[in-house]
Amino acid sequence: MALSQREKILAGASAAVVFVCLNWFAIGPVLDTWRETQDKLSQTKLKIKGCQTTLAMEPQWKAQLGELRTRLQRSDPGQSGADIITRIEGVGSQLGFNFNQRAPAAPVDRDRYTEKSATFTFQGQWPGLVRFLFALTKQPEIYRVTSLRLRAEVKDPTQLAGDMNIVTYYLAVNESGAARKKPVDTPAPERQDKP
Repeated sequence: MALSQREKILAGASAAVVFVCLNWFAIGPVLDTWRETQDKLSQTKLKIKGCQTTLAMEPQWKAQLGELRTRLQRSDPGQSGADIITRIEGVGSQLGFNFNQRAPAAPVDRDRYTEKSATFTFQGQWPGLVRFLFALTKQPEIYRVTSLRLRAEVKDPTQLAGDMNIVTYYLAVNESGAARKKPVDTPAPERQDKP
């Protein structure tokens, strides 16, 4: 029995509807999953690239760590606060930057290093202050300015007055002269089983 033209159109339309429905319910979720997977893959590739960049910087960071350890080891842990003040004043006087008052603070013992600090009051001009702060970064020891307050003089605004707290660091040593270790750095004693 031959199909009429109308039946052929209805059969074709029904097949198209069935095909669209199958694609919508069966292939659509697969396409969504594929898109999500592509997005995750792109994000993972970006993370991998970031990790590779970080790993490439490892030698540079190790070199910086070695330099910092060397600078800490060069420092003398036995120096008093007055000696530190003398050294910092020496850096300032070479640049024409002088201090009015100095006050050493008690040393602070950290886990692997000791901090010694002093507070200085000064008067000077901008160029001298900038040269002094730059010169501190070039010293063999490690210095950090933890606070800096400035004010311009009323009579001469080119003159500055202020105070700063400077901290220097020393590698902490024990009585034998060896650097102290954290408890996690100390190897655990070997376990001996009884026979």
